[in-house]
Formats: sequence, structure tokens, C-alpha cells
Amino acid sequence: MLLKRMGYSRDNGFWEHPERKAVFVGDFINRGPNSLKVIQAIRAMVSNGSGYAILGNHEINAITYFTKRSDGRPIKTPRNNNRKLLDSFFAEYKNNYEELQADIKWMRTLPLFLNLGKIRVVHAYWNDNHIKKVSRMYENGRLRKKFLRDATRKESSLYTPFLQTIKGVEINLPKDLVIKDSNNIARTNFRVKWWVEPHGHTFDSLSYGNKFSLPKYTIPNELITQYDIYPEEDPLVFIGHYCAGNGGMIPQKNICCVDACVANGGKLAAYRYSGEKSMDPNRLVFVDKKVKISN
Repeated sequence: MLLKRMGYSRDNGFWEHPERKAVFVGDFINRGPNSLKVIQAIRAMVSNGSGYAILGNHEINAITYFTKRSDGRPIKTPRNNNRKLLDSFFAEYKNNYEELQADIKWMRTLPLFLNLGKIRVVHAYWNDNHIKKVSRMYENGRLRKKFLRDATRKESSLYTPFLQTIKGVEINLPKDLVIKDSNNIARTNFRVKWWVEPHGHTFDSLSYGNKFSLPKYTIPNELITQYDIYPEEDPLVFIGHYCAGNGGMIPQKNICCVDACVANGGKLAAYRYSGEKSMDPNRLVFVDKKVKISN
């Protein structure tokens, strides 16, 4: 519906536009009941040159779970909720493990970011130093197993750049502050606005894209994680990951989050970039989730 609204057609077996290309910002699996069909649509667009796609943390979870070490174990076994999502994802393949592996290997060819000059695309956080480091995780156009293994170890120099690129900057909550999200899952940290100076902010005012409420008192300095702030004069950057909406999709003149929380009762969104130097809210395009699709 969204592609049609933006003038794309599927006349040649894949979605295309006569003048534009689509860019998918990640998390295109596990956000609904038809992940396999989404992969097929995006893969066809990327293969035929009508679209680009980068990896989000949901794709990384799939890659590290379904890619095996030499001893047969997954590179990383996710926690309960994410594992349930991935097991449901595998069920869509109806036990066709070869087809799953073909898609996983294809995902490993997708980049973690795009730098297109005037615009940048990353799933959760653009940091120049991080970008340089994660770009070295590729050999011959594919994420290598050895780098994926390395990036999942906390003591690795890749761990923080990789994690923050796909999940953003997060700050730990005080141990005596119990916060639960809409699914009654206890949260130990929260996502923050990595384009603002954190000191002096409250938990609530620094929070961005979290699906739970935070207190309105100042964050103790000892809890604050240091991070590079994205300057307003830097190129436009498009992100996903965060459950944005209600005016929060363009939090800074050069940052736009195109995740309008469709998986949690929101809308599916896109931004029609046309060369502007500042984000224009009038270029956002939406479709409502009007029809509940069953498995």
C-alpha cells in the first residue's frame, strides 16, 4: 500500500519507480506475520536495482542465531522474547532450512549503513568512528563470521560500535527503579536522543522511541554514558529502530526516523527525499494498518 501510494508499480515482478529508489532502513523481519514475503519483496528490489536495504537489529538477531559456529552452535542465542520471534520467523519457511539459509546469507551481504553524500542511512545511530569500524566487518561484500563472533563479545573493540550502530545509545536505569513496558517486561535501560547533550536532562526528556514512560527527574551524572553528539550541520541522516510518531519523527532538522511504530498500533511511514537540506515534515508519507493479516 505504501509503495503504491508513492508511485511504485510491480509490472515486472518487483516493485519499481520510474525516477526513484526505495531505501529500507532495517527491521523488516519480525514486525508482523509475513516476514518471508517482506524479504522476498525487498530482495527482489535490491537485486533489480530499484531499492537499497540496510540491516537492523532484528536482521542481525536472525543472522547471529541462524549462522553457526564450527561446533554447530549459533553465533549468538537471543533471549526469550527475541528467540520466540525468530522461531516464529523460521516457522514461516515451513522447515525449509535451505531456503532460510539462502536468505540469511543474502542478509549478510546487506550493509550496516549507507553514505550517499548528501544523506546518510543507518538503523539506530550515526557515529563517524563507529561507521569506520563496522565497515571493516565485511570481506568480499559480506559480513564475515569471525567479525560477527567478535562483535558479540563485550571485551571486543567492535562490541560498542556494532551494538550502538544497530541499537542506538542506551543508558542504564538505576537498579532501584523498576520500569516495565507494555508487555510487562522489566527494562534495565532506555534509548536516548544521541543528538543532544545528555547532562542536565531528565530520564523523560532524554528518552527517545521507548515504549514505556520514564520519570521526570534529572539523570544522575554517574549513569550517563558518554557518546558523540550528532551535529546539526552534518548531512541528513535517516534512521529506523525507534518507535516514533506524534511529532517525534523529525527530532532535529537533519534527522528523520521513518519508524512510525506500525508494529505497535502506529502507521507505516516513508520519507520522500527530494534534495532538500533540512528535513521537511510535509515529505512524510503514511499508510494506516487497516487490515489485520492472519498467518
